[in-house]
Amino acid sequence: MLVRAAAALLFVTGLWANTTAQEVASIDLTQLTPRTDLRRPGPTSATSGPVSGRNENHACTDISQRVGALRTSLAALDRAQYQFGDEPVFEVRIENVGSQPLQIPISPHLADFQPADPSQKFEFSQLSVALWIGGKQWNSNMGGSVSVYGADNHPETLVSLRTGEWVRIIGKGKIELPLDSGVTDFIMSGDGINHANAQISVKTTTMQITASTEVSAGQELCIAKVQGPTVPIKVTEASQ
Repeated sequence: MLVRAAAALLFVTGLWANTTAQEVASIDLTQLTPRTDLRRPGPTSATSGPVSGRNENHACTDISQRVGALRTSLAALDRAQYQFGDEPVFEVRIENVGSQPLQIPISPHLADFQPADPSQKFEFSQLSVALWIGGKQWNSNMGGSVSVYGADNHPETLVSLRTGEWVRIIGKGKIELPLDSGVTDFIMSGDGINHANAQISVKTTTMQITASTEVSAGQELCIAKVQGPTVPIKVTEASQ
């Protein structure tokens, strides 16, 4: 039984009224094996040495380019107490709270978008859902993340959310201390872990793979992000 987030249901006449509000998709990533391994072209006589890669990600920096608004709520966790190294199962609800439809990806299978010729450039959308954990003064992406994908030439991998519609994603994370020493300082000073929440990002990525290189460039979509309520949790050191 998942531990549900306790939140008061607020009714505001006319503000969120939408007779078509509904869940339009549900993806349980814990019940399948995502196909994410990409194929690489065979080596040639000119190919030598290790494979090199370049990965560029560009954040949204111009709020005038916003394409909509999504509210992300951590709807459930599989339990309320964890140890570092545990893999929590979490359920997230992603709802369109903007005034216009918004298209998001829903497929777990990235490999399906690679062309028959693995050397050809291809493009896909990626929705990443991260489990964030924090204390009174801090919040960190230390609970792990999952991703789903979509592409225009695979319309079944995309859904269009109208205002008030949502998708549900269930995934498995992993609780680890981040590399940021500032978070460790907070915890050591007594500001321990007391809550979790979920955050998302949506980006469009162009990728090209050769026998010796892998190059990708991602652009984050300018989506206004509304945060749902936090869920109380406790995380302790693993027992010896």
